[in-house]
Parts: sequence; C-alpha cells; structure tokens
Amino acid sequence: MKTLLTPAHANTKMAKDQRFESAILHLAPYKTLDGHNTCAAAHMDNSDIARYKLENSDENIAVIFRADKDAPLPSMLWGRVVIDGDKSDLRFLDPRGVIVGLRSKGSAKTENRECWRYCLNTSGRAKMPSIQAARVEKTRFFFEDRCAFIAQLDKEISALERRAARNNKPCALRLNGTSDILWERVAPQLFEKYDNIRFYDYTKIPKRKNLPSNYSLTYSLQYVRAFDGKKI
Repeated sequence: MKTLLTPAHANTKMAKDQRFESAILHLAPYKTLDGHNTCAAAHMDNSDIARYKLENSDENIAVIFRADKDAPLPSMLWGRVVIDGDKSDLRFLDPRGVIVGLRSKGSAKTENRECWRYCLNTSGRAKMPSIQAARVEKTRFFFEDRCAFIAQLDKEISALERRAARNNKPCALRLNGTSDILWERVAPQLFEKYDNIRFYDYTKIPKRKNLPSNYSLTYSLQYVRAFDGKKI
C-alpha cells in the first residue's frame, strides 16, 4: 500500500479550485467487494427524505441533472436556488439552503440513472485497471486491518497539513470520494486532532447526528433528474 489519499491536483474536479490544499480518499463503492459494503444507503430511493429536508431544514441537497458539460443548470428547483456544484468541490463553502447542481457524467447520460449503478468510481482516469485495483486494495485494508488503516490515514493527513502550511493555504479533506462511511463514528479522533482541517463529504445516509464542527455534509439525492426535478 503506497498511499491512501489522492491529492487535489490528481482529481479533475478538485483541481479546479486551488484556494485550499486538499485531498480525497477513494474506496471501492457500493457492493464492489463481497461482504464489504462502503455505501449502506446507496441503492435507496431517498426522494421523500430529500423533500422532507428541503421543507424542514436549511440543509443543502445535491441533485444530478441531465446536462452536458458546461451547459447551464436551472436557476431554481423546488423553491430553492440552484448553484453550480461542478465549479468547485469545496462544498463547505456553499451558502446554506441551496440545491447543489451537478451534471450527469459518463454512462449516467444514457443508462444506469440510479447513482449507485454508474458511480463516479469509473469516471475519467479512474477507469484504469491500476486505479480500480488500488481502490479495492484500500477497501480490503480498511475492513481487514482497521487500526492500521486509521494509523496510515492519520500519517497522511498530517503530511497534508504540513504541505498546506508550506503553501500558506488552509486545508480540506474529503474522506468519502466513492463511499459513505460514518467517519464521525469510525475515527472521531481525527476530527479532534486535526481541528483546523475542513472535512466534507456527500452522503445518502439521512440521519447523521453529533457531527464534529469541522465536518460538513451535503445530502445527495438518488437518480439523475430533469430540470423540473423529475426522475429520468
């Protein structure tokens, strides 16, 4: 195992925004490995949950629209302003109470409209067998030697923090690039130790309570959508 974290410059979307020194962790997604499920709620139709959140909170909801690259997104959806989530991956900088609009990519444009079926695990360079193999190896490491995995992750986060200091930048980290792990339960000590780092993720798990103050989540809606919000 060489490294767990992928630096921002090696991730197309994260590389768009250089305001933070950032990195991302990619594990194998929903049921890629027998007995190892990293996305417990990935297959669920969470439309009702998302609408409830829209009506009863100021939580942000991520919506994937059927739209070509760089094509305009709708300005409003379900009474909320839509912001362009493809311009930056730094979701913790988003205003509250918005729809985070994302464009469909890869096979999501023509087939497999449920998010878990076309997961971004295979987008861009991630299609390469070597990258897929590395993600599988990381996932086995996570499930089979959790203590060693957390120790390695701790070491790499420390290195990321030092790099941010050298470059005079704040630091950000996304731990669920292609997974939905409850990191606030799995490794709560990391949020406390690295309290100056902004952790952030998308999630489909509806009730995640007692989050660390430096951990921001954006609730992710299942299915690719038309501009009126209907499933495609």
